[in-house]
Amino acid sequence: MPEVDWEKAVLRYLPAEEKASTRFLYEEAFPEDTGRFVDFYYQYKTRDNKILVLEQEGAAVSMLHRNPYTLIVNGYELCSDYIVAVATRKEFRHQGCMRALLERALCDMAYQGMPFTFLMPASEGIYAPFDFVWICPHTELPARVLRMDADAQNRYLASRYQMFCKRDERYLTNLEKEREAETGEAFSEKVPPFMARITDVCDMLFLAGSREERELFLHVKDPIIEKNNGYFRWTTGRDESSAAKLGCAPERVDLELSVGELASLIFGGFRICLSEFV
Repeated sequence: MPEVDWEKAVLRYLPAEEKASTRFLYEEAFPEDTGRFVDFYYQYKTRDNKILVLEQEGAAVSMLHRNPYTLIVNGYELCSDYIVAVATRKEFRHQGCMRALLERALCDMAYQGMPFTFLMPASEGIYAPFDFVWICPHTELPARVLRMDADAQNRYLASRYQMFCKRDERYLTNLEKEREAETGEAFSEKVPPFMARITDVCDMLFLAGSREERELFLHVKDPIIEKNNGYFRWTTGRDESSAAKLGCAPERVDLELSVGELASLIFGGFRICLSEFV
């Protein structure tokens, strides 16, 4: 079995003209997807996504796709990447490829000021060690809602949920093409719930909010993203929420928790609607 040569292996994001070169890896890892669906994915979803690959001798042995979505969270509009198509060539599995990709992607998202990322896992055991936590089940919206235009769908979702993916023309076009590509595909009756991972503690606390006025001092532990590792002052009120990282330990610590535990605490208080597959 070939081994990854970590001294020579390269992690990089592919430019647009090279994205199609990863199709063989997608088809190997996800044989349940029809050629028609893979055609759709590489025509529509890779137009604006980021594909991070681990290369050895100029060939991709592992990849991770960051598919961008605009989310509405407690009335705020933000960008968040949906992690999909995490795959490694069979002969290179169980050598740390996925860990290298995930850690690089998470740190990049943190640097870019993205509050969190989300995914639909094949297995909880794959992502829980990286502080991903369950946040919500997959939501199947009523047919009458799916027939609404983008603005009407957004109003419907905003009246019922604190967090959802914003609908716009591009979103609806992608969804229509995805449904066409799925015609005749066999689906599992049980769709796994979504998981999420905080990538910027301060931005995430800003989104959390609270109806009470309070000041809390947190000690957050994040073994991957350094700027999330440390002490934070979180101030909330009726109209705003803010957080700042402290340079040293405060006189008191109200909560000491991992970044995953913080995610569970925050997302557990949200009404969430996610119905995306890719």
